[in-house]
Amino acid sequence: MFKLFQKNNFLDELWKNFQILLSLESDKKPQIHILNTSGLLISTHSKNDFTKNIKDNIESILNDGESSTNTNVEVIEDSSDMYWLILKDSDRHDLLSSSYTTLNALHSNGSLPNILALVVKIEFFTDNEKNIISLIFRADTKTIYPFMPISENPKSRNKDLEILFAKFLRKNKIKIENSQNKWLGVWGMPF
Repeated sequence: MFKLFQKNNFLDELWKNFQILLSLESDKKPQIHILNTSGLLISTHSKNDFTKNIKDNIESILNDGESSTNTNVEVIEDSSDMYWLILKDSDRHDLLSSSYTTLNALHSNGSLPNILALVVKIEFFTDNEKNIISLIFRADTKTIYPFMPISENPKSRNKDLEILFAKFLRKNKIKIENSQNKWLGVWGMPF
């Protein structure tokens, strides 16, 4: 069988950041809206019993038991050695909880080195504009940062809006990766 949970500081920090996002979304005049889909980009370089049946294992963890959610799980091939684990839930608390639980389950079962990123898409409201920004948790550095591609062309991104969003998040006590050189882009997300 597989392990369900493991306690770790980086996971505690991630959950704390998710809680802040949820509270920001519930403000009277929210500046953000968490969209209903997240994704984990996973490498297949080393499969174990847990990742061989990842869809069934994650569905079992998320959708069974007392704290179950109605989160839908889908696996989408990205390339010959990578795939996306897509989570969908109209309840944003459940989506973030399922994203956290999935990352924790993968970590507990020795698959953290396989995870490239966890991505949550957020609408960010500035003045009269609404922009969709990806909030990326980079597994190797265990840090969060914003990413806003302008097109599918690598290197095409809105750095100014990323910096503005990072400032907004920092102001609200979310820890963001300090080095913009580590804000790696993830193009071609299937959601």
